[in-house]
Amino acid sequence: PFEERCTKWEKQLMGMQETFDEWISCQKVWLYLEPIFGSEDIMRQMPTEGRRFAAVDAMWRKVMKATNDEPAVLKVAEMEKLLEKFQEANKFLDL
Repeated sequence: PFEERCTKWEKQLMGMQETFDEWISCQKVWLYLEPIFGSEDIMRQMPTEGRRFAAVDAMWRKVMKATNDEPAVLKVAEMEKLLEKFQEANKFLDL
């Protein structure tokens, strides 16, 4: 029983680490791009990139609100498909 609990915790912590790595990567790029794509002129000049950023921005703000509303790390880690959301966001931001 004790070893099983430790293994479960280890798996959960490793999953959280992977999620936080993706989260931090997304945050770095989002912080850089947010003031750029906040300009309507840039959004007109780069519509495809602007739409991609807008999709990431919407996801980012939704996750940040949910995290603010429920700041307990174990609750945040249980958010549905959080890792996948950040992985997809990072792909959008890398294009």
